[in-house]
Amino acid sequence: MRFLLLLSGLLVAGAAWAQQPALPGAPPAPAPGSVKTSELPETSVTGRHEVIGQVYSVETVGGTLFNGTLLAATEETLTFQTKELGVVTLQRASLRQLSPLTATQARRGFDYVGNSTRMFLAPTARNLHRGEGEVQVIDIFLMGVDYGITDNFSIGLFAPVIPAVGVPLVAFTPKVSVPLGDKLRLGAGVLYGFATGLDRASGSGGVGYGLATYGTADANVTVGLGYGLGSEGFGGSPVGILGANVRLSRLFSLVNETYIANFDGDGGFGGLAGFRYAAPRFNAGLGLLYISSRFGGGVYPAYLGVGYRFGKVKLR
Repeated sequence: MRFLLLLSGLLVAGAAWAQQPALPGAPPAPAPGSVKTSELPETSVTGRHEVIGQVYSVETVGGTLFNGTLLAATEETLTFQTKELGVVTLQRASLRQLSPLTATQARRGFDYVGNSTRMFLAPTARNLHRGEGEVQVIDIFLMGVDYGITDNFSIGLFAPVIPAVGVPLVAFTPKVSVPLGDKLRLGAGVLYGFATGLDRASGSGGVGYGLATYGTADANVTVGLGYGLGSEGFGGSPVGILGANVRLSRLFSLVNETYIANFDGDGGFGGLAGFRYAAPRFNAGLGLLYISSRFGGGVYPAYLGVGYRFGKVKLR
């Protein structure tokens, strides 16, 4: 029963753009691979940092998306070299999001699709950016919302889509994330829930966890431990988590999260494995639940989720 409680706790934790001709005297687009990121000049414009020669994923307020190399920046405009549109000059007022792409993303033509802050339901140690949020619906009955207060702290809420129907639980999910390098991040958080049943059942409980995630937003591995929380404090036996996100193509990723319990007993593990479709704003996931324990095991269809990433995330 303890394993199921901790497992369920961890599972819940977790075109209007302006195109103008090339600016007079605009520099030619740099040849792919000819400029090293460490050598790119920087320009600070109205409190933000843009890097000349960097490839960005650009989204306008009207929903137009494109990838382009930044050629020039002024107080009012940004000018990009694109493969299909040529030289594009965009008014800053028309900009919704500007996200730098890694060399691998630029080479493979990937869009920016978020920070890989979770697997299916379990969190990673990567965090939402300040002002970035996501709303998701899981298995029709459960809704979750997460929002980045800062680049290192986010807050979330899980609740039934229809009150007291499906999952009789309301849970709060604060998380702190600390980068230790370009690829390694440590995170810690709490999922604490309150029963909302119609039969006037009451009670509360949750899980506190610590995580380490290594990799990029496109491919990463997460390990961690979670302890149950209740009126008597922390539980005595932890639940371990091992998971990964691997981007297979521009729109599809392979996702897995495995939970291991009862390290000092007979043991047992279970988790979710499947695929995620991820566009810059919309995502959807389909996963199978697998369980192995001394009571038996099996594989079952268990996860169907859709999500929408929101917020005005500009480079700072």
